[in-house]
Amino acid sequence: MKRFIPLAALAALLPAAAAANPVFLPARDVAVTYSLTAPGRAPSTYQLAYDAADQLARVESQNGYYVLANLPQGQAQVVVPALRAVVQAPDFSALTGEIYNADGAQFTPVGKGHYAGLDCEKYLVLDKNATGTACITPSGVILHFSGHDANGSADVTALSVSYAPQPAENFVPPAGFSPVDLPPGALLALLKGQ
Repeated sequence: MKRFIPLAALAALLPAAAAANPVFLPARDVAVTYSLTAPGRAPSTYQLAYDAADQLARVESQNGYYVLANLPQGQAQVVVPALRAVVQAPDFSALTGEIYNADGAQFTPVGKGHYAGLDCEKYLVLDKNATGTACITPSGVILHFSGHDANGSADVTALSVSYAPQPAENFVPPAGFSPVDLPPGALLALLKGQ
């Protein structure tokens, strides 16, 4: 998980497929501010905007870039305003596909929780490569996620949640930015120090 720290907030969209059948993804437009902590890294804050109708996400990093994800298409782009560049991100696209499909995870309800002023159902999340817990609202917003795998661990907690329409233009790259294609692994190597 450590190698995906710049997108850990996007992991907060992790769909749930438990016996209790929680909502798969947020059922309505939402904006969430998350805190992210991981061993060996300074705490960070990320903003997630989600368009429920089209299942599009925008994750704003405090490091000067943002990620646009199209969950049904399994595609992600990293927008770097300082370079006026849109980076096609195969590494993040693979993660987007895993998030959309829950990557075969099993979800087991384990109780109730409360974060950012909202109630949620806590789940133990297990898959072949990772273990964690998630607290999901009835409308599908993950308010807390804590997990680890062979690459490390991370903890994501919602600080605020606002249910409101999200402007469509926030989910497309700005006009006039140059496209940049990187091979798999290159973007993560560049962002590793972030």
